[in-house]
Amino acid sequence: MTNNTRTKLWVGVGTSVLLGTSSASWAEFESPTDYTQAPDTLLLASADHGGEGGEGGEGGEAGHAQGGEGGEGGEGGEGGGASDPYAVFDYLNESAAGEGGEGGEGGEGGQAHSSSEGGEGGEGGEGGQAHSSSEGGEGGEGGEGGEGGEGGEGGEGGEGGEGGEGGEGGNVDASNPGVYYTNLAMMKGHLFVARDLFQEGEKTAAQPHFGHPIEEHYEPLELAFEERGVEDFKSTLEALVEEAREGEEWDDNAEAYAAAMEAIDSAMQDVDEALRSDVAFQSRVQLALLRQAMHEYEEAIKDGQFVNVVEYQDSRGFVQVAKSLLESHSDLYDSESLDELQAAYTETLTAWPSAVAPETPAMTPGELSASLFKLEAELGQY
Repeated sequence: MTNNTRTKLWVGVGTSVLLGTSSASWAEFESPTDYTQAPDTLLLASADHGGEGGEGGEGGEAGHAQGGEGGEGGEGGEGGGASDPYAVFDYLNESAAGEGGEGGEGGEGGQAHSSSEGGEGGEGGEGGQAHSSSEGGEGGEGGEGGEGGEGGEGGEGGEGGEGGEGGEGGNVDASNPGVYYTNLAMMKGHLFVARDLFQEGEKTAAQPHFGHPIEEHYEPLELAFEERGVEDFKSTLEALVEEAREGEEWDDNAEAYAAAMEAIDSAMQDVDEALRSDVAFQSRVQLALLRQAMHEYEEAIKDGQFVNVVEYQDSRGFVQVAKSLLESHSDLYDSESLDELQAAYTETLTAWPSAVAPETPAMTPGELSASLFKLEAELGQY
């Protein structure tokens, strides 16, 4: 790994230490400001639309000669910014967002004082495509007004098309293999923390987490399951919920838990093997999970106290599953990087001394942000 590579740091959640904030962001993406609570997708509630292109200027009046040309259509406005943890998978999209609208047609040339009419202005070009979190394309130029006859005015240039919208915030694009894989990993994170809570004697606190894979992730993935030919396993997850509700000891749930984890793993295996064996892909899955964990941890704490222990527990599960992915794909990393990553995970997990939230946070959000930055800096090299 070259020194040049090592300096290519993806500025992530740890940047907050330098900036005096605890917000999570990448160099390419602005920090989101309006999060949805569920499902666990850390997406903006909606992305801003690109601004509408300005109207083309009116063609100047002709004298006794031919009509003047229509003015050019104004450029389309920039698309609004949007950010989400899945932005690291934009490179896997064939087309990340909708096209900008077509520019309006140029106005007709004014009628000539003689019998012939001016020709219609050409159509404006289409606005460029907008990727999620990127700017909307410029609206096409309005067509030139047709030449008038004597004294006819050139038609107005058409309006530039609207810039393409940024990625829709409330939806999970499960057609993207990275988004699909990460949502399945989040299912496992919920079950990790549900198991730990149950085993620590917190049966009631564990119940919501057994249900989260269904409530927060399964439905957004159903179309992807159908398109991929993945066997429906919702009933397997539901069986675990029922067993956990009735079981008194963890051994009563162990078989149903193993079946649920096996079903999730099987669905993850549907992602192309070459992609699953790609170090960049596995690193980005971990990055998405860590970014989500940071958000959940921030939501759990206010004024130095826990106000939402469920979010504390979710964040723990997501870091645990990210670490498990590193361990199960350790052969993809060189020994030096692997050692650094394992050490950074060990340090980060001290924020969660157990699945049960401590009386006061072991780390402030800012301290966790600094710890996660070490992971992001290393993973961001791939």
